[in-house]
Amino acid sequence: MFRRETYNQDAEAQRNFCRSNFKRKFDRFQSQFFNDGNPFNRGQKSNIPVNIAENDELYQVQVFAAGRKKEQFQVNITDQVLTISCKAAELESGLKYIYQEQHLGEFERAFQLQDEILLDNVHASFEDGILTVILQKDPSKIKAAQEVQVS
Repeated sequence: MFRRETYNQDAEAQRNFCRSNFKRKFDRFQSQFFNDGNPFNRGQKSNIPVNIAENDELYQVQVFAAGRKKEQFQVNITDQVLTISCKAAELESGLKYIYQEQHLGEFERAFQLQDEILLDNVHASFEDGILTVILQKDPSKIKAAQEVQVS
């Protein structure tokens, strides 16, 4: 049932694999897997993290884009849609990433706005890698909360 010579042959084959082919195969795997940036996001534009907060007076949209410059961003509002786009970041010359989790290519995010936004009073700023867009609410369009009696 169990043959010792079969086991010895398999063990010898494994030792040979590790001695000669493993490094070459691992290097090839690493090259194919990591050279194109984030291996789990190939062929797609990355979703840049965004936080949206609200209080009684305004909405605040924060786009987390470390490594970018404010000149790369464009913020537009068209047909009640806030669009935030960013051009690709320039890589340092002579630098080649072997692994990259942060997407430095171009991106665009779009958000449907509600009617209660004052479009004339939108403010955007960029500080410490965070683009912040402030959208003021129009007090005349805010609907008051209504309490419904339970019968």
